[in-house]
Amino acid sequence: MQKKIISKIIKPTINEIAKYIPGESFIDGKKDVIKLSSNESPFQIPKKVSTLSKELISKFNVYPDGDSNILKRSLSRTFKINFDQIICGNGSDDILSLVAQAFSDERSEIICSQYGFIYYPIVAKISGAKVLTAKTEGLNISCKNILRLITKKTKIIFFANPNNPTGTVIFRDELLKFISRVPKSVIVVIDGAYSEFVTNKNYSDGLDLVKRFPNIIVTRTFSKIYALAGLRLGWAYSSKLIIELLEKIRGPFNVNSIAQNVGALILKEKKFLVKSISHNKKWQKKLPLLINSLGLKAYETFANFILVEVKGQDQKVKIISQLLKKKIIIRDLNNYGLKKFFRVSIGTDSEMNIFIKTLKLIMKKILKIQNLKK
Repeated sequence: MQKKIISKIIKPTINEIAKYIPGESFIDGKKDVIKLSSNESPFQIPKKVSTLSKELISKFNVYPDGDSNILKRSLSRTFKINFDQIICGNGSDDILSLVAQAFSDERSEIICSQYGFIYYPIVAKISGAKVLTAKTEGLNISCKNILRLITKKTKIIFFANPNNPTGTVIFRDELLKFISRVPKSVIVVIDGAYSEFVTNKNYSDGLDLVKRFPNIIVTRTFSKIYALAGLRLGWAYSSKLIIELLEKIRGPFNVNSIAQNVGALILKEKKFLVKSISHNKKWQKKLPLLINSLGLKAYETFANFILVEVKGQDQKVKIISQLLKKKIIIRDLNNYGLKKFFRVSIGTDSEMNIFIKTLKLIMKKILKIQNLKK
């Protein structure tokens, strides 16, 4: 009875939503688990930063700054961007949701890319919009196919650059050409969660394009390169007008005190940033070569994870289950529509070495069984 009543008052698109399922975080009853499923930083934050977070605990009885001013000032200085064109959120997911709420409704269409972050269709459907999926070219986001889907009903385009879970990028020249062809009435959201991991000079994170294209919103996060996934902290940069509109619907005190202050401080930790980028760049090159030597296909990446293709679903199930037995968690990509793929995050040197050693033994066992069946 209640189900019938609720179904009459809920937005129809809500029933279409498949709940977001994150990468597994633990294995019941097991300690010293190697988690390579959620693209987190392999490093602990600097002591100076963790000390500050402990000091702030004594101020939990007081509301945080509702406008995140200390964080916005730090972001403005670090990235050389305008203070009044920044909005902060409880993770960048918070801001993605605000964008969908502000610019779309039941009469709208929102375009996402095939093999893109699965939270984009969720925020689109929450707003009531119809989701259109642009087919990729191989594993690459197709700007051409996105443009083909634009109609008078199109309000927002969501994509990540680099893309999650494929690790591919749209380089600057192609990005410029694409945005210049998108109508000014369509909001283009460039999710830059993995921007810091790209060292190619032909790449643009989009921040420098906001002045030229006022319909761009660039979202960023502290969860990846800055190792603050547990604090839930994100931000976005756009035209002053768009930021003012998003501020109107942002929840009060949406960023807690620890997140604001720790975020502002970690932006000053240049050595930590350099260390993280250097470590990631090393394994971006090394890990695919090692995986490929085992008879699997690892793809080039511009992020902090590697996309791996296997021979089939059965082989993937065996690999994932055997890794779990050895207390190693990777990400199955079935819910992304990538049935023959898994994703592995770049961990510490020790974690990567253990992962490769374990995977080598698993593949040896799988190949031995296959040969016996012949």
